[in-house]
Amino acid sequence: MKVLLAAAVGPIAWLPIAQADDIVLSSPIPSTVHEIELTYVGRRTDPTVAFSGPPPTTAPLSYRPFVPILELRSGVGAAQVFGPCRGEAVRTDSRLELKWTAQEATRCGQRIELRPAGRSVDLMSYQMLRLRGMATGQVVVAIEDVAGHQREHNHPLTTVSGTFDLTIPLKEVGRGVDLRYVTALVVSTEGHGGQIQFEQMTVAQREPVRRRPVGTGFWVWNYRAAIQDSQTMLTTCRIQGCSRVLIQMPSLNDEEALWREYARVLAWVKDAGIDALALDGYPEAIQEPQLLADKVGRLLQLVRPGALSGIQLDIEPYLLPGFLDDDAQLRRYLSTIEIVKEAIQGRARLSMVIPFWLATPTVGGRPLAYAVMDRADEVAVMSYRTDLDEVQDIAEDILRYGDVIEKPVWLAVETILLPLEQHIVLRRDPRPDRADALLDREHRLLRWRPISETDGPTVSGEWFRIHHRFTVRPERLTFAGRSRAEVSKAIKQILDTTAHRSFSGVIIHDLDGFRALSE
Repeated sequence: MKVLLAAAVGPIAWLPIAQADDIVLSSPIPSTVHEIELTYVGRRTDPTVAFSGPPPTTAPLSYRPFVPILELRSGVGAAQVFGPCRGEAVRTDSRLELKWTAQEATRCGQRIELRPAGRSVDLMSYQMLRLRGMATGQVVVAIEDVAGHQREHNHPLTTVSGTFDLTIPLKEVGRGVDLRYVTALVVSTEGHGGQIQFEQMTVAQREPVRRRPVGTGFWVWNYRAAIQDSQTMLTTCRIQGCSRVLIQMPSLNDEEALWREYARVLAWVKDAGIDALALDGYPEAIQEPQLLADKVGRLLQLVRPGALSGIQLDIEPYLLPGFLDDDAQLRRYLSTIEIVKEAIQGRARLSMVIPFWLATPTVGGRPLAYAVMDRADEVAVMSYRTDLDEVQDIAEDILRYGDVIEKPVWLAVETILLPLEQHIVLRRDPRPDRADALLDREHRLLRWRPISETDGPTVSGEWFRIHHRFTVRPERLTFAGRSRAEVSKAIKQILDTTAHRSFSGVIIHDLDGFRALSE
């Protein structure tokens, strides 16, 4: 498509579709396509193409309470018996009693909604679950989230018998369910039935605790410049009051002398009282994770114990075609993290760079961001926005999960110049007379109307109509063009106002971009 791009501060103009070129599709085309998003970057006329399948079934918004202690028993919805048994539920002001019986020895029980009409409840802001009551028989108590309900799966919490009074940390529960979307408690037994009374079902927040110390860091991608002019790098860091520097690792093909100098700079930075982290990663790493592990092993042979604060991976596998739609690629990503973690051998922390939206896609029913956080020692979130309220808002769910599992979370700001982006979203339309484009699978083309008269009688495919267009202006994402003082003020505001216990600081992308800003 030929698109006329204006300057970032000027008006946006689009050429008519009739003047567009067909788009060659190089990435895999999913079997089912509901939407196609075209992204034009800068003045390029060849867009990146992203496919998406049918939209997920819309569920009622999750109920998010804000009280310090929430009594779940008072807000429960319907109770449903499962398995070949009969049951009943009795509610009073003081208790919730569930009974079930079966004619044959089998597994059965009851599922009780935590909110009416199947609405989920957001428990991510709580740390402890307390259950108190009495059970007859060996009763398994489990918890269920939206994804688990769809798969008829739940996460066991405990087995109780007789009188019980339990306090269960949600830290471990959160590794099995998405605490943002909890739907039900499930109780069950093996045998001829069971009974359980809940006198208390509460979730509670901890007493306020001191937030962890926060800091500032710089990403440094030019490792040769970092080695040759390490003093300038350290001076910039000290002026900004930074507490960590993350420096790109050399290539495996670089000479041994360069690797030794790199290790020396890391140790020198650490001796100066600043955390030194080695930085690496690229999308294809999930297809060859041993190369990353080999780099880590080579570095660990060169640095003395204690000279390396951590290894940070910035893999960005979602840049690979079809990544988010391929469960095998998602699992390779997680496996890569595990392989590198093993290669570190406990000598340094493993940090992962992730985009803020990684809390939305799932792998095995689990939010991908949370699966990454379960494996890493900390994460850095690419929260690139210049509106500081938006920075905190888009990272909120990752910060909250960091609170639950007690993992440090860093936020990030952008200082390098970014191009303007224009997006066109096409949505499938069954009526060819209303459509703007044809997905031609046979020739791997997105063809704009009008289709040529020569091809008209034989053309086949799926029709799409332009649903909407939008523009992402760089000034919304990056501080490029502003002064260092403005960036420093923005970072201070983030440090002062982000209240989450997991919040650990702000990383600046990147050292060269920051130094290019005016004083």
